[in-house]
Amino acid sequence: MSKRERGAGARYEEIAVDIARRIVNREYREGDRILGRSHLAGTYKVSPETIRRAIAILHDHGVVRAIPGSGIRVVSRELAAEFLESLQTTTALAELQAEMTELLARRRELDARIEEVGARMAALTSRAMAAARKVEEVEVPPGSWLVGRTLASARLRNHTGCTVIAVFRNGEELYSPGPDFTLEEGDLLMVVGSAAARERLQRLLTQGPPDQGEAASQAEASAQGETAERAALGGPAAPTAAAPEQAAPERAASEQAATASG
Repeated sequence: MSKRERGAGARYEEIAVDIARRIVNREYREGDRILGRSHLAGTYKVSPETIRRAIAILHDHGVVRAIPGSGIRVVSRELAAEFLESLQTTTALAELQAEMTELLARRRELDARIEEVGARMAALTSRAMAAARKVEEVEVPPGSWLVGRTLASARLRNHTGCTVIAVFRNGEELYSPGPDFTLEEGDLLMVVGSAAARERLQRLLTQGPPDQGEAASQAEASAQGETAERAALGGPAAPTAAAPEQAAPERAASEQAATASG
């Protein structure tokens, strides 16, 4: 039955329930003749067609019988009680179905909310893990030599050992910026590196890049540190430039001795 039919049929179903209740309450007894359709239509203030449909429901359930020339007769009070009970069950099922529909709708809303909260938790967890990996946010100050430079020309990694993994600009997050990315004043750089590397980056932002001599000194110091570290671990030492110079006189002496003996 369509929604339109159910809406239109609500009234005749109510009349059928009312007549059945009167039978159960013995207002109408078995064998009694109920008023004709015209009288019932006037009593319930509906059309005769609505009364006909109400009586048809009771007739189908064996509660009454429409006898031509005799009118409507009450057949069974017991069947009237069963009709009311079955109707109550149907009504209860309809109410439960409506409640289930509402609960499912709320569940979909909760699932969407759970997904949203889960995504936020994942993002926060990612940031927390990044912080555990010695990630720091550094702002490009006003007047910094970095303003207008690309990441490639700034050579931050070469100068400091820090790697820029993201840039925050005007509320926008730019992850994994490329070498052609141009820095601007107020950019918030998310960098990863050791504590010493981050300290060098802080100095670099305000003091400018080191000159070639200083950069060479830093590279030499870094190489010496690596050599010392390998030696401490028992590894082979890096070859030095003095070894070939020391071997040259020895080779000359050997060649002179071979010529004299010849």
